[in-house]
Amino acid sequence: MHQDLLSTLNLPQREAVTTLEGPLLILAGAGSGKTRVITYRIAFMLQKGIPQQAILAMTFTNKAAREMQDRLKSLTQRKLSNLVVSTFHAFGVMVLRKHIPLLGYRENFSIYDTADQMALVKETARELKLDPDSLELGKALRIFSSIKTHRASWDSSNEHFRPLYQEYLSHLKAYNAVDFDDLILLPIEIFTGYPEVLEEYRKRFRYILVDEFQDTSMQQYELLKLIADGSRNVCVVGDDDQSIYSWRGANYKNIERFEQDYPERKEIKLEQNYRSTNTILEAANRVIANNRNRKHKNLWSRVDGGRPIEVQYPENEREEGAFISRTIKSLLFTDRITYEDIGVLVRTNALLRDLEEAFLSENIPYRISGGDSFYQRKEIKDILAYLRLMGNPDDDVSFLRIINTPRRGIGRKSLELLGEAARQHECSLYSIATLMCQSTDAPLSGKVKEELGSFLSLIETYREKALHPRQLALTVQSLITELDYWGYLVQEYQKNDQIAKWKFHNLEILVQSIGDWEKDPENLSPGLYSYLNRISLLTRDDIEEETEKGKVNLMTIHAAKGLEFRVVFLAGVEDGILPHARSLEENEVNLEEERRLFYVALTRAKEKLYITACKKRRILRDIQEMIPSPFLEEIPPDLLILHTEESPLTREEAKNALASLKQRFAER
Repeated sequence: MHQDLLSTLNLPQREAVTTLEGPLLILAGAGSGKTRVITYRIAFMLQKGIPQQAILAMTFTNKAAREMQDRLKSLTQRKLSNLVVSTFHAFGVMVLRKHIPLLGYRENFSIYDTADQMALVKETARELKLDPDSLELGKALRIFSSIKTHRASWDSSNEHFRPLYQEYLSHLKAYNAVDFDDLILLPIEIFTGYPEVLEEYRKRFRYILVDEFQDTSMQQYELLKLIADGSRNVCVVGDDDQSIYSWRGANYKNIERFEQDYPERKEIKLEQNYRSTNTILEAANRVIANNRNRKHKNLWSRVDGGRPIEVQYPENEREEGAFISRTIKSLLFTDRITYEDIGVLVRTNALLRDLEEAFLSENIPYRISGGDSFYQRKEIKDILAYLRLMGNPDDDVSFLRIINTPRRGIGRKSLELLGEAARQHECSLYSIATLMCQSTDAPLSGKVKEELGSFLSLIETYREKALHPRQLALTVQSLITELDYWGYLVQEYQKNDQIAKWKFHNLEILVQSIGDWEKDPENLSPGLYSYLNRISLLTRDDIEEETEKGKVNLMTIHAAKGLEFRVVFLAGVEDGILPHARSLEENEVNLEEERRLFYVALTRAKEKLYITACKKRRILRDIQEMIPSPFLEEIPPDLLILHTEESPLTREEAKNALASLKQRFAER
């Protein structure tokens, strides 16, 4: 990296990039160029002769990690194959792949996502003679996670879940599987129980960087500290004002912990914003200043002034949707704005439906971020379950998912028989099925044994194929054909062959994506286990179709974090929605987190910001009188104006606008 690149940084950014030794806390305000600082910092390390393998950079999404790697390759013009840039969970997998046998697991463990966990809890409940349908499975999993990560303890409100929790843990271990919490907790267990392993990682990773530090959980901080205490060359970058994930374990107080644990640290504030106008920043600064538990920062920008924030008070949610639609169409003509330049943000998913309907009726193209991902679709999960069972025959969840997909005539009674025998022998369903197929007196009919034998043979045959280097895509293609999955889809969707075609097309996309992954020259380990790890760690946001350009971005504020738009519409800014009533009921201290959410929403806007607050809103079946959010009162009145509808265009204005639009399309 040349000196002239350093000259493109402002003074605090340059100091953050060039301070390499000792602990460093970078407080990076919204839009202050923190990703740039991190990538330049790593490039500067490499320029100073620090080897790639000595650097560990951790962030929170695969998308952010990819972006960081891409920027670094562009900046350094090097391959960087020995540099570890990963999420915390991916780093946990890296540790477990090498050392999990120390905890009594086998190397080819499975990683259960939420759907797998749900299936396991259901199965466990049946074994305890509980009715799975009467259980609140989502609530149970949230409690299990909170107990496991020490965010909650057993009390009268959750005690009845304790037997189910104990069985859930036993089943996970029996199936040689781990859940997402384990990807952090088990490496900590290894590092604390086996000091020689910890020393190995301390010697290797002598320079550590963490992005989005305010989103770290207590366990992630503990994992980080265990390694960082070797060299104490640890740089954390965060903004406590953007900590909005307490519900999934994030703890903004980790910034305070870092200050206590590293008293010799250097602290640098990045306060120059490169995204928004000063009007938007002044509003955001004045709002967040009402939070007491924060590190003081004052964002500023060289972008002069900016238009006032426009506020509209529609009669109801239908009027709100109509207003946003009209304004979007107006902006396309008057401000040279494109659909993809626009973000429409809401506090909860429940508010999305009415906005969707408004956009559909006005033919406004949109995409919703955070919906079901490609890898959560049934047909994809079915084929992946075959791969998971090939990788880990003790994975009972995958076994049960595919034993009759496509149908093989192995009924519930046969499965119950297998399940009971597996419990008695303390082994997996796959193992007991193998034993029963080999036994002459197994209590199964000849047809069931034949079907079961064919299934086991299929798994073993394809397992051998799947383990061949760079043969996974061909293996999956062949498997789909042998299963006659197309015939299965036709049978399942007799009344709508379009659905069958769409689902089969998704499988073709899956095969293509595996092939692309295998062919990537930088993929040094293109095997079955690496692929399964990668799929398990992909999150909804990472799999978003990034090719969907030219659409309005409709999403929750949580999903918008880290994004920016030329124009932002913030809808439903009403008391009880933002701040959210249920959040405040759970704990009044959540008011500060709700204010941080509002702050994050404001700072997504680059040029223009619209806020809507309905006078009435249908909530469930009732129409309720609404009042504007108290957060609106925290914005100085001189920064706000009441939106007034623009008068219709004259014939001449319309003609000029149309000519401008044609020119823009011609330029593309």
